[in-house]
Amino acid sequence: MYVVSVINYKGGVGKTTMTANLGAELANRGMKVLLIDLDPQASLTFSFYEPDDWRDRLRDERTVKRWYDGLRGDTPKVTLGELVVSPGPANAHLKGAGRLDLIASHLQLVDIDLALARGVADGDEYDAELFRVRGSLAEGLHDEALDPYDLVLIDCPPNFNVVTQSAIIASDHLLIPAKADYLSTLGIDYLHGNVRELVDRYNADSRRFATIRRHHKVAPGIAGVVFTMIQLMAQRPVAAHQGYMDQVRALGVPVFPTALRENVTLFATNTPRGVPVVLRDRVTAPPVREELRQITTEFLAHLQPSGATA
Repeated sequence: MYVVSVINYKGGVGKTTMTANLGAELANRGMKVLLIDLDPQASLTFSFYEPDDWRDRLRDERTVKRWYDGLRGDTPKVTLGELVVSPGPANAHLKGAGRLDLIASHLQLVDIDLALARGVADGDEYDAELFRVRGSLAEGLHDEALDPYDLVLIDCPPNFNVVTQSAIIASDHLLIPAKADYLSTLGIDYLHGNVRELVDRYNADSRRFATIRRHHKVAPGIAGVVFTMIQLMAQRPVAAHQGYMDQVRALGVPVFPTALRENVTLFATNTPRGVPVVLRDRVTAPPVREELRQITTEFLAHLQPSGATA
């Protein structure tokens, strides 16, 4: 099972759209995919469930907040497998034997992040508790109920708080959606450095605090940067966008060959229908759907360089 965090410090870069569509296309190709929404804005969750449906069916018992509550000892512990739901409309559009499931977010997840941070800060054993919290999601993903999944995609909040750090530590790869602008370019370099520092610290702490035999050195790699919302002229990125894309490549960070063109109207209709663009038979902008499918192929080539499928 691969675990991939989709992350960017900057909001509004298409992170959730990328997560939903990448997961949906991989499931359409026969993979069993689990999406985990760690963003308190819950945009990924609301891509598949109407807010009223979330409130009636998921809010109290079937969100990742319940798992973090158990981690803190506020409520009885639950496993991540107990929280999995299957979005009906999206799965009905899958062509093969794949499956797309979700662990939903909660609007109060931001309070959990703050509470986890306070718990770490107030503890007598600061370093040990921080190590435990950072490694908690990796431990949770060892739930036997999750063994059938080929891939877990984690939609991270646009920050570097404790919940985000736990996602990075749990991950094999990081995927970075980004706009081709100054702030995104600056943020990618900063994120890259922070990830290196976090991983180095966690691996050093593991030698002091780890007591479980299955613990191993974590080393999440960057699968690549996917540029989104690109403006085209003559089927090529406009000069301003191309310049920022070249700057990111100069950082030595992998960049996906395919970029996703801007189409605000198309993605704005994603949420109420509950079916990601890549699964829709009839869309107003087929090139965007094809770009999403090509990005999926490139993503698979990174994960499985000797056996990627188109």
